[in-house]
Order: sequence, then structure tokens, then C-alpha cells
Amino acid sequence: MKDSSLKNKRILITGINGFIGKALRDRLTSLGAIVFGISKSESFNKQVLNSNVLDYTAVNKFIKDSKIQICFHLASESLVEEGQLNPYETFKVNIGGTLNILESARKNKLEKVIIASTSHVYGKNKVPYIESYMPRPTRPYETSKACADLIAQSYAKSLNLFILIPRFVNIYGPGDLHFQRLIPKTIKSVLEDLPPRMWGGEAIRDYLFIDDAIDSYLLLAKTEIKKVDENGVFNFGGNSIISVEDLIKKIINVSGKKIEIKKVSDKREGEIESQYVSFDKATKLLEWKPKINLDEGLRKTIDWHRQYFKNLHE
Repeated sequence: MKDSSLKNKRILITGINGFIGKALRDRLTSLGAIVFGISKSESFNKQVLNSNVLDYTAVNKFIKDSKIQICFHLASESLVEEGQLNPYETFKVNIGGTLNILESARKNKLEKVIIASTSHVYGKNKVPYIESYMPRPTRPYETSKACADLIAQSYAKSLNLFILIPRFVNIYGPGDLHFQRLIPKTIKSVLEDLPPRMWGGEAIRDYLFIDDAIDSYLLLAKTEIKKVDENGVFNFGGNSIISVEDLIKKIINVSGKKIEIKKVSDKREGEIESQYVSFDKATKLLEWKPKINLDEGLRKTIDWHRQYFKNLHE
């Protein structure tokens, strides 16, 4: 029996034309939701506002006129490297954009706001990270997201907004064309028969397949406030904890290529050696667990990219 709990819900996705935004849009649409979006990239869909989330007047008018009930706030400067190069812009977009969405949600009495966050905010805490940890970020990207989380929690507690904050490990899968990120970048190199470049291969991370991430978003959209504890934070992990070097080797193996890794001496400033989460809370309260293991997820992702590059060259 098809789930109808989100049917005809008027739902806004900021960053709707991004990797995760597109996947979320497609799933919500398939469930009968009426989906609106905000995106910096041009769209000819009348239900998508072509605007930066920093334009409060435009954002607030769009939310009011569209009679939005639920908002997924995904729009952000999401690359760690971009935060290092342009810290001011990263702080401005990630904090200011979130503040604009929250204030408009308050004024327009939205039923629920879901603020996309990251496991990186935990910083130098003991792994696995749990939701009760105080964030300990250092670099601009993580710090900007931690600030946005705290502002969201303030709106929830003192201004009576229903806000949920999912903190994700690294999300990957078909459709991700951010070739600065490790998995798409490595797949691109391997499919082009080029040695993937690797620095600091000892770092331990976790990876969550896009379909599992979208499942978690949908569960949060349907979650009642009585199921949520005080801080509204939920961790979501892929149960695919692996070193960077072993991940690159796995991508090479799954692709069927015979390529050696090219080790380089570049290092990220402030890189934390081990980052992954406990998602026991999501399992207990939402009955959520990841369904796609890393090998299967990588196969699906490599197949998608193989077809994508083939289509580009035809």
C-alpha cells in the first residue's frame, strides 16, 4: 500500500537543483507532494524561485505566496575546500541563509522545518559521535553549520517552531557531479583510466547511499513532535566505515579497472583522522537503518557515472 501521508503537502526544498535536492524532489513528487523549490541555478519551473537564500524579501514572499507547510533547507556552501578558500562567503550563506528560512518559517507558521546538517560539526569528539555531544568544529564549513544548528535550536525552543536537524555522514550516489568530492572524483579518474590521486589515505570516514539519505528525510517529514527529544538532532550513517585508501581501492576493484593509486603530499589543514556517527537514536525513534551497503552503492554509482560519461561523448 502506497504511503499517502505526504500527499498534497506543500513542501519547499531550498537547493532543489543540487544532488540531494533533486533526489528528494523526485521522491516527494512520487508520493504526491506538491513540491516547490529555491535555487540559485536558473529554472523555468514556476514552482521554483530563482534566488539566493540570502534574499529574505524574495524568500519570505515565495514561502507566503506558495502556502508552504514543510521546508527542507538544503541550500548551503557545502564543500570543505570552499570554506577554506572563501570563509566569509561560507559563513554568510550557511548562517544567514538558515536564519532567513527560520524567520520566514516563524512568520508564516510552517508545520515543520528540516535543517540539513553534517557529522563534521562534532569535530574533535570521541567516535562514534552521538547527538548529545557539544559540537567542536574548527574549520569554517563545519563551524558555519554548527552555528546554523544552534540558531535553529534556539528558534525551536524559544519561538515554538518544530525543527529537526539531521546530521549526515558523507552522502554519495548516482547524480553527484561534484567532482571535488572524493567518491565522484575517484570514479571519474578511474573511468578515464587515470590514476586516482590520494593524500592522507589513513583518514577514517563513513558513507551513506543517496536512497538511504532520502528515506531518512521522508521519515523526518512524517515524524510527530512527540517522538522527538529536546534537541531535535538525528545522526544518519551508512555503517560503511572505511579508510580513504581502502575506499579508493574498493572503487577501483568494483569498476573492474587495473589502476594504481597516485599518492600526493597535499594535506588538508585541520583534518580529523576519524569521523563517523552512531545512528542508534534514529533506529530507536524512527525505525531507520541504512539498506544499501558500500559495495552495492558503489556499483550503482559507478554504473550511473559510466552511462553519464558515455552520453557526454556521444
